[in-house]
Amino acid sequence: MLADDKVQYDTNCPAAPTRNDRELGDNVNMNMTLFEQLISASKDGVTLSFEDAAEHHHRRHNDSKANNPNFRFGNQMAICSLAQYANMFGVLGRAGKHGLNTLYVEDVKRFYLNDDWPMGYARREMPYYSPEANSYIDRMSLHIGYQIQRPYPPGDKDGIDVEPETAKFQRRKGCTGWRGNHGSEL
Repeated sequence: MLADDKVQYDTNCPAAPTRNDRELGDNVNMNMTLFEQLISASKDGVTLSFEDAAEHHHRRHNDSKANNPNFRFGNQMAICSLAQYANMFGVLGRAGKHGLNTLYVEDVKRFYLNDDWPMGYARREMPYYSPEANSYIDRMSLHIGYQIQRPYPPGDKDGIDVEPETAKFQRRKGCTGWRGNHGSEL
């Protein structure tokens, strides 16, 4: 949480990684089922790649779309939702298997569950700025199969969903549901 419950309530985006959509109930407190789904998106059980995060986001998007009667997902909401994932990489990422922004599952658990920095956490030498975040957002959105339009088109709040129903990674691999590390349904 960045400040207090009111800020979290006001800034909640549909398809957030670990919080319910506001219209579906409590969007302030972490939903442990969503958190476990985020962690299980890791293909190796140790790290989360940008692609793992993108696939988790797409499943969250489709879940929100199916269950939230007020679901709207234009470019602004897509950026808001994907930025929550991108910021995890930008703040918690460190050198490892996926380059300088490898996100370790244990670090994510410590941050979310213990509300604490990962063991051995060191502040980045360079600040984390919007252009870097946007490059992560673009990489994740392209993995799914869409491109966020910049500048936002007129009428972006018209309720038209910018994300495709079936993602590029699903067409390639035939992925359909939430699956954990061992292929079991969640």
